[in-house]
Amino acid sequence: MTKKLIAKYNWLILSLLVGLASALSVGFVFVPHTLNADTAVNVNLFYGDGCPHCEKVKPVIEDLKEKYLQVHFDNYEIYHNQSNALFLYDLYEKNNVPDSDRAGVPIVFINNEYLIGDKPIIDNLEDKIVALLLSTNSETFLDNNVADIDQSNVLTKSKYSLWAIAGAAIVDSINPCAIAVLLILLTALMLGAGDKKKALYGGLAFTTSIYITYFLFGLGLLQIIALTNIAGIIAKLIGIVALIIGIANIKDFFFYGGAGFVMEIPRKWRPTLKRILNKATSPMGAFLVGFVVTLFELPCTGGPYFFVIGLLSQSNSIVDIIPTLLFYNVVFILPLLVIVFVVYFGVSSIEKAEIWKEKNIRFLHLVEGIIMLILGLWVFFN
Repeated sequence: MTKKLIAKYNWLILSLLVGLASALSVGFVFVPHTLNADTAVNVNLFYGDGCPHCEKVKPVIEDLKEKYLQVHFDNYEIYHNQSNALFLYDLYEKNNVPDSDRAGVPIVFINNEYLIGDKPIIDNLEDKIVALLLSTNSETFLDNNVADIDQSNVLTKSKYSLWAIAGAAIVDSINPCAIAVLLILLTALMLGAGDKKKALYGGLAFTTSIYITYFLFGLGLLQIIALTNIAGIIAKLIGIVALIIGIANIKDFFFYGGAGFVMEIPRKWRPTLKRILNKATSPMGAFLVGFVVTLFELPCTGGPYFFVIGLLSQSNSIVDIIPTLLFYNVVFILPLLVIVFVVYFGVSSIEKAEIWKEKNIRFLHLVEGIIMLILGLWVFFN
């Protein structure tokens, strides 16, 4: 029976896949260059060919380059390259380096600081890099104590992938909760307004409201994490959270409602939610209801979002965070938009979409669970 329904509604599956693929394509165009690198910290090594002390420093620089992807490294040979030597002289002047420290190479400039000699560079460069990275994350993270830097090193090494963000967003987007809520709303709009065009506008207004609410909620939660200085703790927990969400969803595939819970909106909340949605008989009402409904949905759909917030809390810059959050929420609302237009253009009815959801609800949980397990393992082994 399930196979027949999937075959019958393959247009819906195809629409979802096309929509998600489009969002991924948009993300790869606008987001990828902001995900894993930040040039807020620059390390410039000046060396000379044949210098034995420089040879000791080079492998250390290479190791740090692999370890800290956020940092921009450059090497300049000055014995045989006059322009590099002049560049070094300019840095001397710019940073007020005393004559006593202009004796030779190797010398490393880390933003406005510098280290001279192989041993000082080998012993201290990493600590200075970490301190600068922490200061660019947030003023609340700034601490030049070496012991504290070592404990917080996870922040500087953390990075997140577009695939991880997209994977979590897909899990959120196919969550039965969000789909069920939209179907209830569309039913209320169709009955109340009696006009397909008003139902279309209402569905779009509702989806827009959810998009705005989720985006602002994400920014607010990230601000709280920054102010409370718990990003390091969050970094250690997100993998565990993803694994728990994954296992719980897979449980719902094999034992739906087993262990006394299901990864959906709590059943005792549903009558209240339905009463709220039934009051939305206009586009403006649907828009306002969207803000309230988000509070009901978060316990159900919030898991993947919290996972992504945990990843983003390790970012160096708000410039990284905003486009990534925008991208995540585009993927999240895509299936809702597809359903709105499918119903409006008569490709399917609300009743048929509801039947499809109910018949495939276990399968949706299985897909969510597998993706979250993969993301959880990715965090631990990345």
